Amino acid sequence: MKRYTQFNRLIVDDFTTDVWEHPLHNHNHYEVIFIRSGSGIHHLNNSLVPYHAGHLYLLGPEDEHEFIIEEPTNFVYFKFTKLYFDTFDGENPAVWNQHIDKLLSKKWSRKRNLLKNKEDINIVDDLFKLIVTEYERNALLSKKLVNHHFKAILLVLNRNGPNCDKKQKRRADSDITEALLEYIELNIYDPKSVSQKEIARYFHYSPNYIGILFKKNIGTSLKKYIQDYRYNLLKQRLKHGHQSTKQLSLDFGFTDESHLHKFVKTQSGKSLISLKKELVPEMIL
Repeated sequence: MKRYTQFNRLIVDDFTTDVWEHPLHNHNHYEVIFIRSGSGIHHLNNSLVPYHAGHLYLLGPEDEHEFIIEEPTNFVYFKFTKLYFDTFDGENPAVWNQHIDKLLSKKWSRKRNLLKNKEDINIVDDLFKLIVTEYERNALLSKKLVNHHFKAILLVLNRNGPNCDKKQKRRADSDITEALLEYIELNIYDPKSVSQKEIARYFHYSPNYIGILFKKNIGTSLKKYIQDYRYNLLKQRLKHGHQSTKQLSLDFGFTDESHLHKFVKTQSGKSLISLKKELVPEMIL
């Protein structure tokens, strides 16, 4: 299988074609692919997924794909490396890398279109038009405008989960469980905020009741769910990123590097170095 290597932090491409010239491949960067018009099949991670106008896909470096075009298709590609968010002074790249982590960590995001809401499709289409215009113009502040428009797209994607269009009544305990999961997702990088005591305080329940309710509806303890979630996000960052152990410790809210090493050992039974070798066998440590 072919692998494409990108050295620029960002490439934006807007093109229409009726012939896909790239064989099944993966790459060393991330790709947000928006289908402005046309239809066909997206061969993505061993699945054949029909695509249509308004579909959007987010691919990480380990994802493999190709398009089988049935009708001439207008693609907009936003291809960026993990260093892209480091480009702008005064920004906090960790926050936006976390948005990418969360989107890629969701099982439903790996084989399907991420845009479901019709109004959001129009918003994303307009944002990509602005991105392409500024990218090609390359004038004063164009790069910063492109960055702001792209971050707006990420925020739109975060509200297009699998249940975004469902309107149904839920039992009170189901409502609080959904709120708990959302709270954990928003605060997972801050260990103090996701302690059982702090979660209970936030939702005005006792720590014991929160633990019992979570175990009843999710099937696992609150503590284990949070640890597993953090560990899976950390593994994903190790696969895709090139941050130092110190930076990873800061991003994930560990008190120091030794705490990070201990966490990995507890979760996996492996050292951090061994885990890196397992996830990225070709890397030189």
